[in-house]
Amino acid sequence: MTHLYRPLVALAACALLVAPAGCSRAVHPVKGTVRFKDGTPLTVGRVVVDSDDGKSGSWGAIRPDGTFEMGTLAPNDGVPAGTYRVYLTNTTTPPPADLSAPFTPKPLVNTRFNDKETSGVAFEVPRETTWEIVVEKP
Repeated sequence: MTHLYRPLVALAACALLVAPAGCSRAVHPVKGTVRFKDGTPLTVGRVVVDSDDGKSGSWGAIRPDGTFEMGTLAPNDGVPAGTYRVYLTNTTTPPPADLSAPFTPKPLVNTRFNDKETSGVAFEVPRETTWEIVVEKP
């Protein structure tokens, strides 16, 4: 009897862990770049999307070359199908290595890109899975 019990317990545990995370929705690989109008990359921050119902979100860290990959359940695993308004977070000057002097971060992009309502950036997944995001300086 115990040889049947263990697989059932394992299956039930997996179901409990997976169900709340929304694994029933497949994710699609999404990658891209964030750059300024002059072609230079944005080198810090995150690209973020939220589901329309507000129950899930996806994000990708912007690398120093301006590239990113989106993740939902794990880093870089992709985005569920849907139409998303995109916004950016953490797009300020990074602190210096020496924090002995006062530091005030400065915005690197126009603040309209920090809100999904005003960014003007939207993509439809899976139709669009390579995103080119062009931002403006403050």
